[in-house]
Amino acid sequence: MVKDNIEVGVKMKKTFKILSFILILIIFMSFGQMFVFDFAKAKAPQDEFQTSVKAALLIDTNSKTVIFEKDADKKLPIASMTKLTGLAVVFDAIENGKIRLEQEITVSSNAASVEGSEAFLDANKRYKVEDLIKTVIISSANDSMVALAESTYGSEDNFVEKMNSLATELGMNNTRFSNSTGLPCADHYSTARDLVRVYEAVGSNAIYKKYAKIWIDELVHSSGRKTQLVNTNRLIRNYKGCTGGKTGFTNEAGYCLTASATRGDMNLIGVVIGSENSKLRFSAMTDLFDYGFNNFENRVVVKKDKPLCEISVKGSTIKTVQGFAREDYIKFLKKGEDFEYSTELQFDIIKAPVKAEQKVGSLLILDKNNIVIDEIDIITGQDIDKIKINEILDNIYVNW
Repeated sequence: MVKDNIEVGVKMKKTFKILSFILILIIFMSFGQMFVFDFAKAKAPQDEFQTSVKAALLIDTNSKTVIFEKDADKKLPIASMTKLTGLAVVFDAIENGKIRLEQEITVSSNAASVEGSEAFLDANKRYKVEDLIKTVIISSANDSMVALAESTYGSEDNFVEKMNSLATELGMNNTRFSNSTGLPCADHYSTARDLVRVYEAVGSNAIYKKYAKIWIDELVHSSGRKTQLVNTNRLIRNYKGCTGGKTGFTNEAGYCLTASATRGDMNLIGVVIGSENSKLRFSAMTDLFDYGFNNFENRVVVKKDKPLCEISVKGSTIKTVQGFAREDYIKFLKKGEDFEYSTELQFDIIKAPVKAEQKVGSLLILDKNNIVIDEIDIITGQDIDKIKINEILDNIYVNW
């Protein structure tokens, strides 16, 4: 009897200690914290630049800075730069499994008869989807674009509907397409700003990158006949850092070009619409790129792969976790210019469970007057599971 009472007393004592420990743990984990770091800041200057084209735009995609613009929202015919949106629709269809790169399609008489820039496709013959894409990217082939349109959505009209739908999704609010090629047609237009939006989507695609910098290639037809493909964007050969582009020309649109170039931490996309001749089209884009690269730079202020802080975690076996910026914070600046800024890093104790890349705080960027000018999400780099009751009891037993 005495032995039983002793055992009951011991069990009650242990239960009381366990409950007390859990209560203390809950109270302890209820406090938050905040840290502050100092950095530097400056504004990008607005210098004068002139161009004779009807419309132009130059942006740095890394910092999302507009470096120069001229009538960037003016609705204009854009000729074969239309095919950028056509390619975007095709790439989307490939990603969704609607068509495959290695798939062979039969080219209709309608597609084979399209005039303008051509790959000289044979009617009623079969071609691989990837080969047709190659001819559109390199040589701006109208017949290949129509063949892709018909094979992907049954008809060019259906395909154009998808182009307009995608344009809306991309925020191309001043754009309207009536065909897939950019040949002269009523109610068919876009803007320099809208073209940057679609080029950002297309230019990052692996299929586009594969062919955008090829200068000369060939298309081998089923008969053995060969068509030489020469890139219509001569800047890939003549301009250092050029990563791709899409030309266009009709009498209505003039000579046009959307192109990209990368040097260091700067990635520029430029658009020129309505040049008087082909030479001026390329010289205008060269001038835009030179203006951007020669006068400005990007300084990486915060790197997304560098830990910003250690954040306490409650309700998990993990005691602390590193906090990271969701993205690099890049400041676009005039070369050689000094700047001042500060940052404030704010977060609370994390309560499990938390998923990787979930927002757990904020990095505030402040100007010299301590006014917030930007805010970046702080995220975790890992999943944090909620602690289980058996894990709590095991920890207590181990440390008893």
